[in-house]
Amino acid sequence: VLRDPDWDGAQIVVQHTEPLVVFRCKLFDLPAMAPTQEVHLLRHLMRLNATEMLQGAYAIENGQTVVAVEVMQAESLDENEFVAALDSLTLAIVEHKDDVMAMLPQATPAAA
Repeated sequence: VLRDPDWDGAQIVVQHTEPLVVFRCKLFDLPAMAPTQEVHLLRHLMRLNATEMLQGAYAIENGQTVVAVEVMQAESLDENEFVAALDSLTLAIVEHKDDVMAMLPQATPAAA
């Protein structure tokens, strides 16, 4: 598990399972949302996948957890490529965080 204060609290799990090295970061669990809100959020994530994610992608695990992932071939992975994969993933997380979080329903304060 990799952590860095510059990543806005993100933790990246690096897993080596031949023949791949998988970089994965849990972003948030999908809250209860109106269907139109959820479609809007998911379409936005897909647009980011197509335009701004260099090699990685946003994905949904287990139907409820939004993650950012990057996958590299282990056989030829050198230190520069490892660092580049981390940089690419963390840049996306930090750059897209505010826009994506703004699309989530705001929690309502508990009644006093």
